[in-house]
Amino acid sequence: MQPMNQLDALKQWTTVVADTGDFLQLAQFKPQDATTNPGCDGH
Repeated sequence: MQPMNQLDALKQWTTVVADTGDFLQLAQFKPQDATTNPGCDGH
């Protein structure tokens, strides 16, 4: 069994979301929710 990485540890305690238009990252990190409009976070 592999040691847990930081992303997997976070997934145990919180909802992981992605704020990206990079669909390859969505496939790689498998967030529970996503937005493809990075400007909507208020920054």
